[in-house]
Amino acid sequence: SPSPSPPEGPAPKDSKDTDGDSIPDSLEDPTPGLPGPDGAAPMAGDGNGDGVQDGTQAAVGSTSARVRATAESATSTPVTLVAGSQDGKVDPDSGARITRLAQEDAPAQWPDGMEMPLGLLSFQATLATGRSSEKFSLYLDPALGVNGYWMKDSTGTWVNLSSAAYGGKMASEGGRLRLDFEISDGGPFDADGQANGAITAPGAPAQMQLSVVGLASDLAANGFWL
Repeated sequence: SPSPSPPEGPAPKDSKDTDGDSIPDSLEDPTPGLPGPDGAAPMAGDGNGDGVQDGTQAAVGSTSARVRATAESATSTPVTLVAGSQDGKVDPDSGARITRLAQEDAPAQWPDGMEMPLGLLSFQATLATGRSSEKFSLYLDPALGVNGYWMKDSTGTWVNLSSAAYGGKMASEGGRLRLDFEISDGGPFDADGQANGAITAPGAPAQMQLSVVGLASDLAANGFWL
């Protein structure tokens, strides 16, 4: 039988990922902290203010995203995703884990009047056995001006999952914007299309100009509504 390949050398220091959520500690640890619910001082690396560093929580992922800018020098902004979220804190009974959180380019086509300052913030999460849907929270800088976490439904219509119509909401917490939304495993907003215990969500924190929201019936495939 072939001899086993030699073990790989130690991983570079900056690629260590203590909680296995695909985001290296070197990105999670410097995340600006959020004040705790009891008024506790913010702690670096605690982007959802639960008193636990995100780099040690598989259900909380923080990273730095580039703000799409017309100038050559783009700025970056911290983002934090919570899986199994109860108003931004981890539901101890959830068992959800983040397996991927990554910034991706905006799609080739999106509706007129929609602004995607971060392109897509795509993520994957696994659900605990027996769970058919999961709640998520996304913390962002309110200066980005977004008004929801938007995804395309099966008809190609962009909808805001952080709106009451889809069981979500937007909140302000500790000077951050929090987008709360829920996705069903294998449902219309699970991009892998299968009820397989994992959710794939290529969504976008975006702003839709309210003056053009609600025109879906006139816009066919490029329509949208809140």
